[in-house]
Amino acid sequence: MKKVKKHLPRWTNGLAGLLLFAIGLMGYTSPEWFFTDKYDVMMPSSQSKTILRVMMGFMATIGTLWLWASFQLKDQVRFLYATGFLTFGFILSRILGLFFDGFDQTHTYIELGFEMIALIVILSVLKYSKKEK
Repeated sequence: MKKVKKHLPRWTNGLAGLLLFAIGLMGYTSPEWFFTDKYDVMMPSSQSKTILRVMMGFMATIGTLWLWASFQLKDQVRFLYATGFLTFGFILSRILGLFFDGFDQTHTYIELGFEMIALIVILSVLKYSKKEK
């Protein structure tokens, strides 16, 4: 059990990287499905698809970097703070998007809920890890 406690921050960081990579890859390989079907974003030109592919490619790249860091960095608790900060950035962006663009966005609420749960998990692991030291 002690080994699980020791590696919990690493696993949490690795899962965050894996999710970023997978979501980025899905949006990159099929922007029509990911954005038009899910978010009702129109893509009238190839330029629209390319911009969305670039954004999702960037997300997949960040996910890859997160996976690398979760295996290479020694201080995973400190890196978990960065994971929490990244998650908080997603949450803040969605909340501001609701205020700027309107509150009738079903998928935004679902993703906001998921990200809030993720942040609670991250904060719980941080608190749990502090008790172990």
